Amino acid sequence: MPRAPSELAKRVKEVALRLLRSAGAGAVSTAVDLTTMTILVELAKWTPRSANIPALLLGGITMFVGQKYFAFRVRGDVKRELALFVLVQAGALLLNGFLFDLGVRVSPFAARYYLILRMAVGNVVWLGYSFPLWHLVFKKRDAKL
Repeated sequence: MPRAPSELAKRVKEVALRLLRSAGAGAVSTAVDLTTMTILVELAKWTPRSANIPALLLGGITMFVGQKYFAFRVRGDVKRELALFVLVQAGALLLNGFLFDLGVRVSPFAARYYLILRMAVGNVVWLGYSFPLWHLVFKKRDAKL
């Protein structure tokens, strides 16, 4: 007779599915960011420098909404979660900048293939820093009785 999955196996499956949903939300957020930048530069004739901030903001908003409602599926306190999300993202920005700079300084290969380095660093920071901390940001709260 088949045994019921252990609690650990259920938890691992739950986190793995959340990780896949988080990656999907990140892909959509990146698409929004790059599409916004392209539209502002190519159609609205903004400079890439002036289009950068609005594109990053729309991408960031998309990331927050995607992580909150799609990846983590919580309906908690939006103000609290947004404040914590911004703090986590600020840390991620610093880590991305530091690790990218370190990679470029240490390896001529990395400097030559900077886009590959950028994607690799971004994924390491997401997987090792952002995703784990988002579990605290988007922690499901018990309903108050």
